[in-house]
Amino acid sequence: MPFFRYVARDRSGRVIDEVLENESQDGLIDTLQARGLYIVSVGPAPELKKAKKARRRYHRGVKAFDLIMFSRELATLMSSGVTLIKSLDILCKQIESQTLLRAIEQVKKDIEGGYTFQNALKKHSKIFSDFWIHLVETGEASGHLPLCLDQLAVYLEESAELKKKITSAMVYPVILICVAAAAIAIFLLKIIPIFSEIFKGFNVELPLLTRIVIGMSDVVRKYFLVVGMGIGLLVFLFKQYTSRETGRMQYDAIKLKLPVLGPVILEIATERFASGLSMLIKSGVPILHALDIAEKTSGNKVVEKELSGVKTSVRDGKGIAQTMQDSVIFSPLVVQMIGIGEEIGELGKMLEKIAAFYKERVDTFVDRLTTMFEPLVLVFMGVVVGVLVIAMFMPIFSISSAVKASG
Repeated sequence: MPFFRYVARDRSGRVIDEVLENESQDGLIDTLQARGLYIVSVGPAPELKKAKKARRRYHRGVKAFDLIMFSRELATLMSSGVTLIKSLDILCKQIESQTLLRAIEQVKKDIEGGYTFQNALKKHSKIFSDFWIHLVETGEASGHLPLCLDQLAVYLEESAELKKKITSAMVYPVILICVAAAAIAIFLLKIIPIFSEIFKGFNVELPLLTRIVIGMSDVVRKYFLVVGMGIGLLVFLFKQYTSRETGRMQYDAIKLKLPVLGPVILEIATERFASGLSMLIKSGVPILHALDIAEKTSGNKVVEKELSGVKTSVRDGKGIAQTMQDSVIFSPLVVQMIGIGEEIGELGKMLEKIAAFYKERVDTFVDRLTTMFEPLVLVFMGVVVGVLVIAMFMPIFSISSAVKASG
């Protein structure tokens, strides 16, 4: 297919200058207009064909960004009046994930063969979660699929932003811990053995601290591979255990009981649940279906179990807040706001406010933790390295004092 260079402006006024492959210039104009762009100029670009082919690169996995862009652009195309088949065809030319591209190509074929959009997505459950599928189902049933897809993109963006913030906050502390571990390892494996050989030549009794440190160094050097393999085995067994339902339940229960981190983990789970349930309710998903889907978005098996009990009680005719009140997991604030939302018929909005409140609390905690963690790790590293240095120099001071006394 030929290549065309276009210059256009988006709704915010930003200028876009790109080269795209399309069947015809008119087809490209239709595509750009469907994306809500104001076209300034369009023309052939045959000389850039090779360069353009070399520039398009794919990655194998499906990143959060891929799903966000897919849902956002699909919502934009469909809200502009482009048919679902045509929209998927356009997006197939822009998707950079090989896995997602193959899935969307198959979804497009299935829809052309008579499948509904939601049934076509169900065949790719590893990529599209129940959350996705039920929102699409609701959008198709109500005739507001673009709106549901747009809300889905907002939800995915907020979830990805929170995850990215937490991950970014952990990068620097992890680097500090690795540096501290490397420094301690160098002392134990390289520096202390040198001092140990020197001390043997003096034939004197070493201080207790020095003997302990030298003994630790000998153990680490002698059983380094064994210790490494043991740690690897423990990690493997831990992953196997937590992959089971019982093990994951116990692990998640322990996480919630951790000092300092436990309450934050619960707040993250509450934010995810409230955000997901709010999105589902506002999209028109029935409350029982919404609870069934939202309980899986919390990311914690203990919270999932509590929400499963809430769902059972709602099925029996009780209110959500009434059931949550008997749980030790949910805070009084959450229970009260959900109760108010049920009374005034604005449960979706109340859940959205709960999600915003806990998101702000988590953001604040992450910022504070990052600020506090750096000096703590530096102090720990300084203390450990200082003890090792003192242990090595104590015999030298003793020998020097003995020499001076004899002189």
